[in-house]
Amino acid sequence: MPHLTAEPVKFNAFKMNVLLVDDDQVFNILNRKILESLGITEVDVATNGAEALLLFNEYFSGTRPRPDLILLDINMPVMDGFGFLEAFNKMPFANKDKVKIVIVTSSLDPRELSRANAMGIEHVLTKPISKEQLIAAVLPEASMRSA
Repeated sequence: MPHLTAEPVKFNAFKMNVLLVDDDQVFNILNRKILESLGITEVDVATNGAEALLLFNEYFSGTRPRPDLILLDINMPVMDGFGFLEAFNKMPFANKDKVKIVIVTSSLDPRELSRANAMGIEHVLTKPISKEQLIAAVLPEASMRSA
C-alpha cells in the first residue's frame, strides 16, 4: 500500500505584485519584510511619485509585472503622493481598477485624509504599519494561494 504524506497547506501567502512609494528607506525595508512574511516577493520600490510613474513605463512595456497594490506615502520630495495620484488617475490602461492604492503616512492631517478620500482612496494606514493592518486593508483584493 502506498505511503501518503500530508503536506500542510499555507494560507498566509498572497500572490501579488507590490509597489512601495516612499522616500523613507527604513519604512521600505520594514514593509518589504512584512510583505515577504506574507509570501509576497515581487516588490518594486520608488522613493517618490516621479520614480513610481517611470516604473509604469516598464509595466506598460511588459518588462515588469503591473502592481496589484501600491503602498503610497503622501509627503515625499520631487513628487508627493497626491501628484502621483493625479497622474495615475489620468493614465489610460486596462484593469486600472484592479490596482489597489493604500496611503501609508505619518500625517493624520484631516485635510490630507479628506483629499485622499476625494481621490478614490479607501484605505489610509498610519506608519508604522503592522502585518494585520496590511492584511485588513488588502484582503478583499488579495488572491490567496497555497504555498
